[in-house]
Amino acid sequence: MFTEAVPLVKSALKPSQKGVIITIAREHGSAGKQVGKVIAEKLNIPFYYKEVAALAAEESGLHKEFISDLNTNSPGVLHDLYLSTSVVQQAITAQEQIIRKIADQGSCVIVGRAADYVLRNYENVVKIFIYASEEYRTHKVMEVYGDTQAEAVKNIRRSDEARAAYYHSISDMRWGEAHNYDLLIDSSIGVEQCATAICSFLSCLKKKQK
Repeated sequence: MFTEAVPLVKSALKPSQKGVIITIAREHGSAGKQVGKVIAEKLNIPFYYKEVAALAAEESGLHKEFISDLNTNSPGVLHDLYLSTSVVQQAITAQEQIIRKIADQGSCVIVGRAADYVLRNYENVVKIFIYASEEYRTHKVMEVYGDTQAEAVKNIRRSDEARAAYYHSISDMRWGEAHNYDLLIDSSIGVEQCATAICSFLSCLKKKQK
């Protein structure tokens, strides 16, 4: 569970300029990670996904895999008890600290990790939620992970339930609730099209703020 802490956090953060911070929450199988990556490429800003867990592990001394699994594989029935344990709270705190340090660097895209809630008091944060039909997500999970249809459906439900429970446990809010986000978008229109639509939305916001 623990590993030797390495003081690489500051140097591992990606430099950026002041600007919009995009947080992406997504249903499992909605290709939210891929959409976020394309957005980052279009805007030429840093992209963070697994890097959040890696950086939090370096700072806390906990294993990266342990932090990475916080909101995906934690026990369903015992979820609240699991999240209340001291070592898990240490991991959650480390993860939140890293998310804030990332945001302090400037404009970026952060996928998952309840970043929208963690950065709720930051300026220039645009909160996106990406969803899609169960049919689309099932096919996407089968394609990406090699699951059977039954496995894909089961894993989608398990992952979404875990994400919702994690989000609620730290925010007391409902994951995926429309009022918690600036934009909700159906990714079944395609990854590139979804990313383009989000960039257009960001451009409209920027013009409105001028």
